[in-house]
Amino acid sequence: MNKKLTLTVTIVVGIMLGAGTTVLADNIWQGHQNIVETKNNIDKLVAKINASQSSLSDLQHQLSDAKAQYASLKQQYGNDVANKDAQIQQKIAEGQRAVAQKQAEVDAKQQTINDLTSQLEAAKQTNNELSQAIKDAQSIRDYSDNAVKSVSAK
Repeated sequence: MNKKLTLTVTIVVGIMLGAGTTVLADNIWQGHQNIVETKNNIDKLVAKINASQSSLSDLQHQLSDAKAQYASLKQQYGNDVANKDAQIQQKIAEGQRAVAQKQAEVDAKQQTINDLTSQLEAAKQTNNELSQAIKDAQSIRDYSDNAVKSVSAK
């Protein structure tokens, strides 16, 4: 019986060891599958991170290009404003010169008017003096005619 017991114990231990080994092998295989899936997930995450970094790099380049374009456009705008301001200042200066020229012409015309007005006033004064002289001469003539008439009548 000892041999039977030993054999039975050996068979039971063998079965248990076999079952344990199978369970252990299954667990090891399942752990391997988990490691493979985890590696696949890590690879997917690395691919997403790389894609995101590439996209971020592209966006950073686009931002850099946009900033350079903005700076260029800002400089161009500043130059355009400066050019327009210079043109406006030039037009203002030309306008002021034209106004000054017209004012000089107006002043010259006004001086001519003043001179002619002075000549007219002088002519009026001379005319008044001549009119007075004519009146005086007429008055003397009337006086002499009256004197001649009064002497002739006597």
